[in-house]
Amino acid sequence: MAAGFSEWKVNRHYAANDRVAHLGKQYRCLVAHTSNSASNPKTTVKMWQKHTD
Repeated sequence: MAAGFSEWKVNRHYAANDRVAHLGKQYRCLVAHTSNSASNPKTTVKMWQKHTD
């Protein structure tokens, strides 16, 4: 996992600009929210932005 990225988890509060890893990819949170199984970074593009190097 890349430095500064924690593993995405369900039932966790994320603030804007938090960085997570999910399914081998890195993402930046766009909107503060509490995660649930439907708000994962891969499928919720309004809440997460894929991190680019």
